[in-house]
Amino acid sequence: MAERRRPIWLPTLAAIAVIALTVYAGIWQARKAQHKIALQDRYEAQSKALPVALPGGIIDDDHYLYRRVSVTGRFDPAQEILLDNVVLKGVPGYQVITPLKLENEPAYVLISRGWIARGLDRTLLPEIKTPLGVVTIEGIAVPPSGKYLELSSQTVEGKVWENLHFKRMQALLPLRLQTVMVTQLNDNGDGLIHHWERPDTGMEKNAGYAFQWFAMALATLVIYGVHYAKRRKAE
Repeated sequence: MAERRRPIWLPTLAAIAVIALTVYAGIWQARKAQHKIALQDRYEAQSKALPVALPGGIIDDDHYLYRRVSVTGRFDPAQEILLDNVVLKGVPGYQVITPLKLENEPAYVLISRGWIARGLDRTLLPEIKTPLGVVTIEGIAVPPSGKYLELSSQTVEGKVWENLHFKRMQALLPLRLQTVMVTQLNDNGDGLIHHWERPDTGMEKNAGYAFQWFAMALATLVIYGVHYAKRRKAE
């Protein structure tokens, strides 16, 4: 009794579906990699340019993002927060974020002022020296928040926050809050460690994923071609 063969259209349809899916995924990852390459170039160019004054009015986030900016105003230490679990060179500590009331403008901007080490006793917070007069801050305009892992449901304990929640911070302030945050670079004698690290855009990871998807598409095509050739030979 002759062996009953599966219809040729079944493996063909399956191969087409797999190839289409993997090629689409590869193109999507390749486009993400290209977009992140452009972002990296922008980081480099913007962060080295001369600082521009950040206005108090409504701003175009995209225009100022990752640019060197300067702002003048007074810190509001009452609304200062410490971002927890920030490790610098292997030492646990806090990132100090203080709202700055812009001089002669009805708006605030968040200043990521720098890093300070955490003591052995977590119940004792480090003393932060916050200038009370008018100050000028130079730094990099960055997005104010993102999605991060929160280790527990208790994400706020007084001044200590696990993450920077922009809407939560905005609710604490009586005036409008600018939609970019400034990572401070200049030193104003507060004793904090000021550092700017270009965000890791993960371009290499996306490029690797794209290669894997395209390789899978090619492997599917080769396997189907070999299977089809054997079937034709058997017939």
